[in-house]
Amino acid sequence: MHTLAELGAWNWMILAAILFVLELTAPGIFFMWFGLAAVATGFIAFGFDVGWQWQLVWFCLLSVAFVVVAWKYLRVYPLKSERPLLNERAVRHIGESHDLVDAIVNGRGSVKIGDSIWRVTGPELPRGTRVTVVGADGSLLKVVPAGTAAAA
Repeated sequence: MHTLAELGAWNWMILAAILFVLELTAPGIFFMWFGLAAVATGFIAFGFDVGWQWQLVWFCLLSVAFVVVAWKYLRVYPLKSERPLLNERAVRHIGESHDLVDAIVNGRGSVKIGDSIWRVTGPELPRGTRVTVVGADGSLLKVVPAGTAAAA
């Protein structure tokens, strides 16, 4: 505890470094704002003779301010991704054509895409029929026979 008191304002810089490392290991643009608040609080503590209680108040206020500003900014300017459908695997297959590995019976069948078997729903079709994916509902692909008007 004595060491923490001796470090003074450097405690905030150490906390900021820890928060930035956490941001790198658990990305999601969450810890970064608290890390920036810790850096700003450290600069305040370096520049002014502020008690630890007021430093804590500054940290809390700056944390809230950084989070609110980031939230408002990201709502207006959302992050762009090179792969926007990365977490929507089923949607990525819309428009692709594949052969049925299991016939569609009672509206359910399956296709093989890459090394995965996907459940499909569509009209009654025999095994081996070429189908086109026209939609997705969770992990269930909606298909129609390839070349039909609904596939276009």
